[in-house]
Amino acid sequence: MVPSKDKIEDVLDHEVVASSIGDSTRYLVRWVGRPATEHTWIIEAEFRQLDSTLLHSYQDALHDLDLASSCHPIIHTYKRHHHP
Repeated sequence: MVPSKDKIEDVLDHEVVASSIGDSTRYLVRWVGRPATEHTWIIEAEFRQLDSTLLHSYQDALHDLDLASSCHPIIHTYKRHHHP
């Protein structure tokens, strides 16, 4: 468990881990004032305890990204006008 004095600066990645008791999500986080060598995977419950606002913001952004990727792309076709 990460000491509570540590603050999450950013979420770098996430993954769903499947197990016999069900799926769980873990997050790769960057800590404030820590080098890249100390980026850590934490489970969702720990993330929620440390910074529930950042967790919800990240999850909302993922949801918005999923919605955007499920839409059909808008394709515009432009034709050159020929002038006599």
